[in-house]
Amino acid sequence: MLQRFKLSKKTTLAAFVGLVAVVAIAVILFPRLTNSSGVYHPPPPDAPGPALVFPSFSQPANLPQRKSATVLTSAERTAFVNAVDTLQSTHPNNSQLSLYEQFVVQHILTMGFRQSLGAKGPARGNPAHSYPAFLPWHRQFLLDFEQALQAVDPSVTIPYWDWTDPDALDTILQDDFLGPVGMGTFVEVAGKGRFEGGEVKTSPFSRWQLSEALHFDAITLVSLGPHLLRFVKIPPFDQYPIPQSAIDALFRTDNYEVFNALIEGALVPAVADNKQDYQLGWALHAFAHSVIGGSQVDWDDWDQGIAHQLDILGTMDSVPSSPYDPIFWLHHANVDRLWAQWQDQGHSGPDFYPAANKPFGHNLTDPMWPWDDGLSTPGNYGPSTTDLRTLYAGPPVNKVVSAKDVLDFRQLGYTYTGLETGLEKDLETGLEETAKTAQRETTSSGGRS
Repeated sequence: MLQRFKLSKKTTLAAFVGLVAVVAIAVILFPRLTNSSGVYHPPPPDAPGPALVFPSFSQPANLPQRKSATVLTSAERTAFVNAVDTLQSTHPNNSQLSLYEQFVVQHILTMGFRQSLGAKGPARGNPAHSYPAFLPWHRQFLLDFEQALQAVDPSVTIPYWDWTDPDALDTILQDDFLGPVGMGTFVEVAGKGRFEGGEVKTSPFSRWQLSEALHFDAITLVSLGPHLLRFVKIPPFDQYPIPQSAIDALFRTDNYEVFNALIEGALVPAVADNKQDYQLGWALHAFAHSVIGGSQVDWDDWDQGIAHQLDILGTMDSVPSSPYDPIFWLHHANVDRLWAQWQDQGHSGPDFYPAANKPFGHNLTDPMWPWDDGLSTPGNYGPSTTDLRTLYAGPPVNKVVSAKDVLDFRQLGYTYTGLETGLEKDLETGLEETAKTAQRETTSSGGRS
């Protein structure tokens, strides 16, 4: 999710220093916006993809299903919450960080791949954001987290938050699930009114004591405090649910890099000089982060379709620290579900992922940090004098994972409810589309083979 920023006339020296840090973050997260040569630039939104390739549907028997949050039974909700809470309360070998916090620090350290911070090895860019590996990196991240949950309770799978479901958020924000909206802090939103958010004060998650070294504002690098913070549906992020038409538009592309860029949501389609291109945006994955976390925006720019962030409010809106909010996992399960659905609709296999010419770590067979057996190491990124690298245990030695290794989600040992029932329809639709494409090509070539 893009950190958006604008210098106002009232900006103090301290805030200016923080904004300078954001510029550095933005350059790392979104190098396509720079003029440097050799950086990743997504193909235009209308770029074509390869010929459709449908999965074989050889699904392992009794595959665990990740379900919509709205269909979980009371027992399933309780099992998920208990497993998450157990990870947060378990400190292996008297570690400063809990098992849960190991996932938070891993996400933070993806921001540290700059030589100026002390990063070493061939990895380039951000391993987890704003490049082609956004989707496969988070797929493996979710899988590792789910397996940690299953070590506590084998029955648990990660539910997903369907952003288009008007009932989903109300279901998730219950005391017996992931806890309510934040309370106790009021913010003025220019021209919109006064809104409340703040600490989550009930549910098991209200008892969590967050490490201030891990829970920080990505703009200022100042601690957000020891409590989980939510500012739910603060304008302009009150436009929820996300309309189904936005999801439908995402599925119109056959190009993986376009799909990856659009679902991440910090870039949105635009037309410049009569050509399809991108502009800074706040959509889908990025927008849903802010539905929970809340953010102050520059309204003059927002009304012109320009996304500029003035202030981070809650945990989910600070990219590095966002896994501290358990809603993060349901949110990213939905990202992964949509990718899985897109794959089932004729975009399966390695043809739908860049094989070469991307920054290292983002090509098909490049090992992705941290599943690279120590090939690359991040620099010391974070808000304090604590070197977070010394707190991070990392994945098991010799665990090497590339994008190619996670393309087939069923072979990883899970699926999503609803995908199985749509397979025959997707296959039938795909065969029809393939036949139509062949007919168009034959017609355009005058019948020549």
